[in-house]
Amino acid sequence: MTRWTCDEMPPLQATAGRGGGMNRGLAGRTVLSLFDYTGIWSAPYLAAGANVIQIDLKHGIDVMDLCGRWLMRNVMDHFGKVDGILAAPPCTDFAVSGAQYWKAKDADGRTARSTEVVLQVLRIVDFCKPDWWALENPVGRLANLLPQLGKPWYFQPWWYGDPWTKKTGLFGYFNRALPRNEVTPRRVCSQGSWVQQLGGKSERTKEKRSATPPGFARAFFLANSWSVVPPGGTTPFTLSPDGRSRA
Repeated sequence: MTRWTCDEMPPLQATAGRGGGMNRGLAGRTVLSLFDYTGIWSAPYLAAGANVIQIDLKHGIDVMDLCGRWLMRNVMDHFGKVDGILAAPPCTDFAVSGAQYWKAKDADGRTARSTEVVLQVLRIVDFCKPDWWALENPVGRLANLLPQLGKPWYFQPWWYGDPWTKKTGLFGYFNRALPRNEVTPRRVCSQGSWVQQLGGKSERTKEKRSATPPGFARAFFLANSWSVVPPGGTTPFTLSPDGRSRA
């Protein structure tokens, strides 16, 4: 397993938050949220009383540096079992919007490095064995590069109250019966969504472009908060040391 080591990893500090407020309905539950800088996707779990652990390089911890020992010391020893995992790994090298660059990325190693990032998520899922897990990525080639992920389930933000379009896929094992709150998407440019207007390569632009729609985040929480058994998603799997699925 490439980089499945963490001898010099820092301890978990400001990246973890214990759920609070008036709602303690999920007290004792723990959600690990990977590549989560904004906290939008995991926010409903935190508000409902769950322990939410955000892991992101901008919070000081690189997901690629995690290992089983670090997870045991910093997560499981403090919070117990990891009950759910959210993951939104970088999509730049997978999204169909950048298909014209795929050949060059395949040749110079960028595709391989990005694929390793997704495999790291699968290692963490395999180690933690949560009740459910979901990995988000836009329309692209990820399923072809890693067929063990299975086929993605797609959604649109406007299905859940966010008035724009951005077809996005979810891989994993989770309840797909999200409660809908459909609205009419607003067309703000020739391509449609305001997301299409976000050009440029600045970190701020990337953050806006990749931010989880809050209406979807709420709907996902309602469908995956342990009140129902996940009827959808792929069959749970385990990984061999080389990162390939054994099931």
